[in-house]
Amino acid sequence: MKIAVCVKQVPDSETRINLAAPAAQLDESGFTRVLNPYDAYAVEEAIKIKEAGGEVEVTAITAGPAAVKETLKKDCLAVGCDKAVIITDPELIGADEMALATAMAAVIKRDGYDLVLTGIKAIDNDSGQLGVLLAEQLDMAHVSTVTKLDLGDGNLTAEREIEGGKEIVEASLPAVLTCQKGLNEPRLPSLPNIMKAGMKPMEEVSCADLGIEVPASLVTVKLYSPPHARGECKLIDAEDPAAAARELARLLNEEAKVI
Repeated sequence: MKIAVCVKQVPDSETRINLAAPAAQLDESGFTRVLNPYDAYAVEEAIKIKEAGGEVEVTAITAGPAAVKETLKKDCLAVGCDKAVIITDPELIGADEMALATAMAAVIKRDGYDLVLTGIKAIDNDSGQLGVLLAEQLDMAHVSTVTKLDLGDGNLTAEREIEGGKEIVEASLPAVLTCQKGLNEPRLPSLPNIMKAGMKPMEEVSCADLGIEVPASLVTVKLYSPPHARGECKLIDAEDPAAAARELARLLNEEAKVI
């Protein structure tokens, strides 16, 4: 079995964004970049399938500049992925999900995979579209928000989250799955494995190498704006709870005008 894990390098959730005024671009010079946390569940699930036995090869696929190599090495190859593919076209930096899906689908079509895993969304834009776009372009079955997975002979059974409950879905392979928190507990790489990961294959390709033109983004960000400043907090000073409630209702009605 060949498994592809589509991953993305994103700004760390603790990275501070400095934006004093509206701007067309963010200053990303001080950003710390990490593997998208939801993609870590996809990587872990692929490694668990590999460890369960059988001939399984796991490939991490991403798009980005040379800086993505360290993330692939530490968070993909060092925890068990066999190799990585990086699509290096500069035009794909900051591209939307349609462009990324088109480029990644070209890699997947070229190499042929039985199972494609990715996170439910990337924390930088929260769009959650990559998985379904990949499935559409690859003409594969698609199951989203997977929290449990069992593989059979040419098929799978997945448990996924729905509003107010869970849903059990059966699908045939090949398939694309998006992975959600709760599917597993991603492991941390050990120092010896990080050192060994440097010897694993890491292929760099361009869209031209894949036989396609660089896909254009259909969505572009025109402007980033800082949030509006918060208004002053007004405290109601009253020992009587009933009086405090009346005063709160009056302020919400007359000043805030929300009731």
